[in-house]
Amino acid sequence: MRETYGKLLPGMNLSGLAGRLIVIEGTDGAGRSTQISLLKSWLEEQGHAVLDTGMTRSPLAGEGIRRAKEGNNLGRVTQSLFYATDFIDRLENEIAPALRAGFVVLTDRYIYSLMARAIVRGVDPAWIRSIYSVALKPDAVFYLRLGLDQLIPRVVFSRGFDYWESGMDLNPAHDMYESFCSYQHALLDEFDRLSSEFSFDTVDGSPDAQEVFSVLQSRVLDVLERSAPKAYPFKHLTQTAERLVQNIPPRIISASPQVATRDFELAFQPLAAKPPHKNGNGNGHSNGNGNAHSNGNANGSSFTLPTPDAPDAPPHDET
Repeated sequence: MRETYGKLLPGMNLSGLAGRLIVIEGTDGAGRSTQISLLKSWLEEQGHAVLDTGMTRSPLAGEGIRRAKEGNNLGRVTQSLFYATDFIDRLENEIAPALRAGFVVLTDRYIYSLMARAIVRGVDPAWIRSIYSVALKPDAVFYLRLGLDQLIPRVVFSRGFDYWESGMDLNPAHDMYESFCSYQHALLDEFDRLSSEFSFDTVDGSPDAQEVFSVLQSRVLDVLERSAPKAYPFKHLTQTAERLVQNIPPRIISASPQVATRDFELAFQPLAAKPPHKNGNGNGHSNGNGNAHSNGNANGSSFTLPTPDAPDAPPHDET
């Protein structure tokens, strides 16, 4: 059964959450969204149902967060509570139902980014941890790590510096570039500490996207292979089919292909489709003929199937 980090949401049932919860973590510009997109397409090609989710996608709080961040006066406690509302709404109404349905859930960031951001902004660590103690423990956390020297060019040549991702709310009088470096350095330190505490699987995020994707493919496969049968249905069905084959009687396996096929079809033929018992003809159930089921037939078997190509006996003339 799944576990949380300490608390349980009211009405949350942890049994039957057979899917896989896979987290992609990392700072801004680490390539998380690219890898989520590549993993989702690949997993769906493998036959898995996939849900991808991420911060500010909650119908309840997502739009409110975006509107609040349009200004520059969002306090650290209010911001933390906004993000907590967004996360818990998605946990209850998206993540848990998808896991119960056997989906692979890919989440772009999880509680670790939310805790790191809050702690760097001076929020009490014990308080923020208490809020996110309702979170489900994931099956894997892949941390795409980039050093500050690698991170800066990616941000500069992609979308530029963002007010909040640069930590300008902490350093309003500083140059945005200097603020970005200071804030991201603090975030990286906090991520490294959380990585040790929560056993992140660290992936070097500096190579090109395809190389990083190849590494993630291999590690995600390892996670899926550790899944229970309910979360890995095709493997479970294959094992069931193998057990059925092992139970086929040896006489069917050793028979000619035609006889084996006939016996197999008859063994699984619905009772309603079986021909009625006949008396007195070569194909029916009777006593004293060579092809029928009897106590004294030449083969000495209590159950002898008719020859596949034997013609039906001609009907009796009625006078």
